[in-house]
Amino acid sequence: MAALLVLALMLAVAVYMELKERRIPNWLTLPGMAIGLLIGYLNGSAAFGSSLGGLIIGFGFLFIFYVFGGVGGGDVKLMGASGALMGSALIKPALLYTSFIGAFLALLMVIWRKDFWQRLAWGCKRIAFWRKPSAAPPAPAAPIAVPYGMAIALGCLLALLVKSAL
Repeated sequence: MAALLVLALMLAVAVYMELKERRIPNWLTLPGMAIGLLIGYLNGSAAFGSSLGGLIIGFGFLFIFYVFGGVGGGDVKLMGASGALMGSALIKPALLYTSFIGAFLALLMVIWRKDFWQRLAWGCKRIAFWRKPSAAPPAPAAPIAVPYGMAIALGCLLALLVKSAL
């Protein structure tokens, strides 16, 4: 129960900070990791192993996307801290739900910016590499900054709700 309270508080502050300052600070995520591991340790070796596994799975999965520029470092650490607090069994569905919610948020951002058709046409032209290039390539669209901390928070919440419903 303590881990879930820490998780809820950490995710709420992370969403607030990301929406306000467009970053998730280390002073929030690193203690979240440590508290998750400490709670796991205090609950025995099986709980500690689950907490450590959750940290590794959550951090490691998003770290791959961080390397290629898909998410920020704060998002990686937030998912790692969430994994440490939720454990290895719950972080796996949380990652899946987070991915879908993040994709949905990105789609909403594109629609909100009103350049959906331009981005779709540009993407199709990039995929159709076998075609002769036109005289002037299309101007690349500006990147979209998706508040992925919100997707992480919603994904973790959904994983907990689905688990409690089963």
